[in-house]
Amino acid sequence: MNTTRFMGITTTILSITLVVLFVQPSIDFSQNVFAEQNSMNADSVKLIEQTQTQDDVSIEFTVPATIVAGTLVPVNAKVTDSSRIANLSHTDWAYAIIGPNGEIVHRTTTLHGHFGIMNFKDSFPESGTYTIKYTISSSGPFMLGAPVPELGQTRAVVSGDLLKFNEDPINNFGSRSFEFSVDVVNQGKTITLTGSESDTEILVTLTTQPERIVVGEPTTLLIAVNDAKTGEDATHVDGQLSVRRGNYYTSASADQPDAPISIPLHGAYHGHRGLLSTTQTFSQPGTYLILADLSTIPYSAPLFGEASTRFVIQVFDNEEGTVDVMQQMDSVKENTVDIVGLESPFYVPNVIQASVGEKIVFDNIDGNQHTVTSVRSGTIEYDGKFDSSLLQPGDKFELALNEKGNYDYFCSLHTSMQGTIIVS
Repeated sequence: MNTTRFMGITTTILSITLVVLFVQPSIDFSQNVFAEQNSMNADSVKLIEQTQTQDDVSIEFTVPATIVAGTLVPVNAKVTDSSRIANLSHTDWAYAIIGPNGEIVHRTTTLHGHFGIMNFKDSFPESGTYTIKYTISSSGPFMLGAPVPELGQTRAVVSGDLLKFNEDPINNFGSRSFEFSVDVVNQGKTITLTGSESDTEILVTLTTQPERIVVGEPTTLLIAVNDAKTGEDATHVDGQLSVRRGNYYTSASADQPDAPISIPLHGAYHGHRGLLSTTQTFSQPGTYLILADLSTIPYSAPLFGEASTRFVIQVFDNEEGTVDVMQQMDSVKENTVDIVGLESPFYVPNVIQASVGEKIVFDNIDGNQHTVTSVRSGTIEYDGKFDSSLLQPGDKFELALNEKGNYDYFCSLHTSMQGTIIVS
């Protein structure tokens, strides 16, 4: 195929795609979209903001002031040209949440911010200090060997309007990595419920024995019901309890049959002193819901009628010990380079040494397509020495170099992903 013609067709298709995406009635971004969203969230959640800056590229990071384990919370970020005080357009993002013991809670490498904004809602499974990591890359003038239209290149949007890109300076800043720490507290396990009978309230508390629930180990779930006004144990509380993961029920008590007496029987579980319990052994890790439908009989105290609630619990793998994820990434498999994606350091190891003729294997362990393409030193210009073409997730590329020297390479789809091979 004629390469020049192919590149021209590719450029034309990309140009048409960008025009379709953006040529709409002019969108005015002069107002701060990020601030507007925060102000809406602030009606119900108090937010705090942190800012980090590296070489005139800043990221503003916003999370709730209090983050409770097991609840969905907003995690918002915005990248700006700090010297021009303007959003950066057309940026690629990698986003990862690393748990207190180094485990990956959420990781993705397929993000793109047209206006420099990247907002998520995430749940943190347990209390502790988490690290939220962003790697942000600019869109330069070339992608996959073809020119990127000016409309699609990273710019400081001083005009406030993506369609006025000719007024906005290009900012091909390359790549920046930022890390933020957030503290997560235990989920509140006591809930105040209003009964179906007027002027009645109860306190419902969930505890587990042991506190940390592990796959394969019996765990007792205890639900205690108290009179919210006096603090005393509620008496003679009927309960239907269900334990559910997604749409899968681990256990659930069924409706009780009608009895030939005037006392309604609403639950298989009964707490003479307001305590209902069940022991479960969980076969899979994950998030489970504990559903409790509570009711009284005529001689219960307080006579609250009916009330329902739910609790969220986390079940963990039974593996002993954990390994920091970055240590895992840094552990080098012999003669192998893992392609980890848009998250720095991109290729692990980022610099690898090999002997003349020795085989190197590139393993795409990311969920995105990538390439391993040789370039002239210090540039993103092809030099034709090697090219893997597009590697799908799970694909491998084998390479042996027969001359000594340093070989720079990059991903031609994500040009900020770069690495080096040293052949001796």
